[in-house]
Amino acid sequence: MQLVNGSHSVRGVGTELRALFAQPGVIRLVGAHNPLGARIAERVGFDGVWSSGLEISASQGLPDTDLLTMSDLLPVAASMAAAVNVPVVADCDAGYGNALNVMHMIRRYEAAGLAAVTIEDKAFPKVNSFIPGRQELSPVDEFCGKIEAAKSAQRAADLMVIARIEALIAERGMDEAVRRGEAYAEAGADAVLIHNKGNSPEPVLEFMRRWRVNLPVVVVPTTYHTITAAELGMAGVKMVIYANHGLRAGISAVSEVFDAILRDGRTTGVEERIAPLSTVFDLQGMARLSEDEKRFVRGQGSRTRVVIVPGMARGGPDPAEAPPGRALPELQAMVLQGSDLGHIVDVSSADGRPAGPDTAAAVGEVPADFRGRTVVITNDVFVDVEPLRWLTTSTADIAILVGVTPPAGRPSGGVPVSLSAKAVRGRRLGGRGGCLVTGFGSQQADAEFVGVVAFSPHGFTAFQEAAEKRRAFHDRPTRLADLLRDLMGTGWAIRAMEITGGWAEVRTPEDLRQVSALVAEQVTA
Repeated sequence: MQLVNGSHSVRGVGTELRALFAQPGVIRLVGAHNPLGARIAERVGFDGVWSSGLEISASQGLPDTDLLTMSDLLPVAASMAAAVNVPVVADCDAGYGNALNVMHMIRRYEAAGLAAVTIEDKAFPKVNSFIPGRQELSPVDEFCGKIEAAKSAQRAADLMVIARIEALIAERGMDEAVRRGEAYAEAGADAVLIHNKGNSPEPVLEFMRRWRVNLPVVVVPTTYHTITAAELGMAGVKMVIYANHGLRAGISAVSEVFDAILRDGRTTGVEERIAPLSTVFDLQGMARLSEDEKRFVRGQGSRTRVVIVPGMARGGPDPAEAPPGRALPELQAMVLQGSDLGHIVDVSSADGRPAGPDTAAAVGEVPADFRGRTVVITNDVFVDVEPLRWLTTSTADIAILVGVTPPAGRPSGGVPVSLSAKAVRGRRLGGRGGCLVTGFGSQQADAEFVGVVAFSPHGFTAFQEAAEKRRAFHDRPTRLADLLRDLMGTGWAIRAMEITGGWAEVRTPEDLRQVSALVAEQVTA
């Protein structure tokens, strides 16, 4: 049986889990209530993920008392199974009803890619095992019917059905727990889960000493947490589930961070304690998405990539201080996240260090087989989304942004640009042909080059060819303005968009701090 879900191919929904059960050692799972939590569990090294009914209910602000239905819980479990390459075991409470409900449940969970389901022997609707009060058990024969129904309903042999014994929770004694476990094994369960809510592991260890059936045992040491997985394994336990620790850790951490933000009036004090946005993007799978986009998305003229090239590349004077390097491209990526602009290719640094000003060398590292528009930005400039979006909709082979009002009292960082547009009462009009660049570096300049260029596929090919010629015939560093001059010299027309704002030079640590603060406001707004 071959199933393919969103992120990985599986030979059968429970093949990987059954392989783990067949190997020596203890299997360790941890609870999650969304795909992000499942990916964190996979990344840190857990063998699998527990789709926790308690966590999912709590994430909805509801008690774990069968208020959520299978229609609520199944999509969450399925989304976790699709997000990771480790087995996901679903907490299915009491099976959502009688044996017929269980059969329907099995078909749906198996089709969704779950490796195993766990059904507990409580009366429906159940109450969470750690809540004092009503803990009613189903009759043994009735629950055995659910186990038999579950095994008859699955389409492949891989899916595992784990029977959860609640006799110790209901204070019915060890004899009852062992008797029920043996009956569930006889009914066809693939494993049993012995549950206990005391703070000592001794009742579970006693169960293991009395367990004579050749069937794996699963435990959930939420309250008897002093015993290690290795010690449980030595007692004969095969799987250990840490069922709700991600949720509980998140509640504590988020509460502390929120309190600190309110107390301090800013987030500076917590920034080093929380994950950077780059980690969030990584867990979201942005790198994989970008690779898939490059491979498979074709024929869309609006598809765009953003290439970051070395700073000091616009053609103006070198700054007194070195540009910030890699920090600014990361901020640029943050504001582009969620827009219709494409992925970022950063060739502005090497091994995490700021590169020199040679744009030609950097351009040679950019893949040439790209069918959409390419926007090139220097890494000492930060640009808002809207000016960049204009460049992506332009039909020109080469289009640049030019600033017409440099900040007062600040030296221009970009090369002066002359434009074809004529001034009428101080306002330039480009006519039917639009505003074109007539020269770079003129003493009678109309604007300054911002450091942002957009190319059609044809234009970017010519740009790379010009860069290669520069590398072959010039021994001094090449800047972006140099390459644009070369292209104009070979007959390429360059269209210009005049902007009065929406961009900033970032040349000092203080500039970078101000841009970082603005980006943080935009991202969290």
